[in-house]
Amino acid sequence: MAPPAAPTAPHHRTPLFLPRRAAATARAARAASLAVRAQPNTAAASTSAPEPPEKFKPPPGFKVPEPKRFEIKSGQQSSVLGALLAIPLRLGTGVFVLGYSPSLVSPSEIPSDQYALEFGAWKVKEESKIGQCKRPEKPIEIYEFEGCPFCRKVREMVSVLDLDVLFYPCPRKGPTFRPKVLEMGGKKQFPYMVDPNTGVAMYESDDIIKYLADTYGDGSVPIMLSLGLLTAITAGLATLGRIGKGNSYTASRIPPQPIEIWAFEV
Repeated sequence: MAPPAAPTAPHHRTPLFLPRRAAATARAARAASLAVRAQPNTAAASTSAPEPPEKFKPPPGFKVPEPKRFEIKSGQQSSVLGALLAIPLRLGTGVFVLGYSPSLVSPSEIPSDQYALEFGAWKVKEESKIGQCKRPEKPIEIYEFEGCPFCRKVREMVSVLDLDVLFYPCPRKGPTFRPKVLEMGGKKQFPYMVDPNTGVAMYESDDIIKYLADTYGDGSVPIMLSLGLLTAITAGLATLGRIGKGNSYTASRIPPQPIEIWAFEV
């Protein structure tokens, strides 16, 4: 399967690159509002109820899909099984966010508008340390490719810290983002990270992981990312099940905006 030829932004935030109102437009709108308020009102004073908040509506012609049992798409069984090889090797390092702590509580302790997994007469309350950690204002940029074990290590840390990231795929012979790394850092070495929030740019997966932990975490690094050579070996073995997919470039076109993906690294 060919790697995507455009940066991907994982999840859980406002879509990237949506147009923002310019400061001048905002000032003009405020001035117009003040001007309207300043006009004399000859009619009798009256009060009006505030407008209700805008509600999200499905697009015209939208049809609710029928619920179906979970199943693997036909012809993809071997691909999924190959990807699952990483779980016993990496012990699901990227599955759990920093400080993840589940507990069984009474259903009354969970707000009615909040999802919670049910376990018999109880519900699972999930907590973490992420709310106590600094969040990047702008997405961190990471240049990498799927089959690289050192890149995989960084993707796991991104999942652990629940970071908003722009991944730039740089497979071998890739003409789009791979040459850019050489221009910026002087080497075609991956992964390569650029943090626009701090101006920091660096190579070396272990250095990137430590930087992310110190800047956007509590300074701690998961044990499976702290074992040196053993971490690199298991990360490399975890990619074998994919049989080199994501390593080499396939001709493609770049979409006008980054593709958004909500996911985690297992």
